[in-house]
Amino acid sequence: MSSGLPDRVQRFLGAHISSIEQLEVLLLMRRTAEREWSAAAMAREIGSSMMSIQDRFGGLASRGLIVAREDGEDIFYRYAPADDETRRTIDDLAQAYKERRLSVINHIYATPPPSDIQSFSDAFLITKKGKGG
Repeated sequence: MSSGLPDRVQRFLGAHISSIEQLEVLLLMRRTAEREWSAAAMAREIGSSMMSIQDRFGGLASRGLIVAREDGEDIFYRYAPADDETRRTIDDLAQAYKERRLSVINHIYATPPPSDIQSFSDAFLITKKGKGG
């Protein structure tokens, strides 16, 4: 607990949360667990773009933290952690964010996700052109 955050909260953040926006979306959905959210409604609520929220919803759903329901052309999302342990960890995270907001923010941004590091380093790769180029 070097940051003052419980170990399981630190592990959860490292495995599932890559931005403050993503955390805010998850915690708002937790607070309104009975509500289904469209990307447009969530974007209005937190002041973000619909495209960004769609990405956040997709990431949270793929991690088993929220579920999606299609209704015609619309997709609605609802808070639904895959198991009770995950639900308790998110409860602990919500409490930590309330009491130690800066520690949570610092932990999120302390180490970029591996995919982001790889993407950044790949941007500097010089590739050989094929013959004749």
